[in-house]
Amino acid sequence: MKDKAWFNVVFMLICTAILTGILSGVYVYSRPLIQANTRLREIKAQLYALNIEVPADMSSTELAAYYEQIIEEKNVNGLTAYEYKTDDGRTQYAFPFEGAALWGDISGIIALDQDLKTVLGLDFISQNETPGLGGRIEEDWFKEQFRGISLYEEGDPVRYATVSDEGQIDAITGATSTSNAVLGLINETIKDIKSKMGGGN
Repeated sequence: MKDKAWFNVVFMLICTAILTGILSGVYVYSRPLIQANTRLREIKAQLYALNIEVPADMSSTELAAYYEQIIEEKNVNGLTAYEYKTDDGRTQYAFPFEGAALWGDISGIIALDQDLKTVLGLDFISQNETPGLGGRIEEDWFKEQFRGISLYEEGDPVRYATVSDEGQIDAITGATSTSNAVLGLINETIKDIKSKMGGGN
């Protein structure tokens, strides 16, 4: 019996070592691809937030090259900003944001006009919210609400429409926690942007 017990332990240890080695090998092999896909998702999110249209048939390599031509990354008082110059000479900015929501972290991009008073657009890079509920933040109807809204100068810059407040956007029905987390994250990001870029009230 003792020999059998030792055999089971050794067998499990060998299996664990083999499977761990396989998983490690797969991770090392796929890591460059994962990083490339993550970077591509970030690029697409910035372009979407800035409302920059690109041809649907543009390859990933062409898209990355186009992005490098029109977007310049800057650091302003510790704040990462992606700067874009429009054809009419206006400067637009895309800013990354990240924070906790109901089931995990949410990361995304919010774009503002050069006066930091108008939202140009918003997109999400990653989220772990409930599909069909909080996960609906990635749906176009929700994201497009932010495009072109003027920010409030007093209180929270962005507000949901409620019985007592007309607001600018609608929350997601049945996903109160996620909606509030997203709104809080966006408002804190905007306040931080204005503070560091000299556009605070």
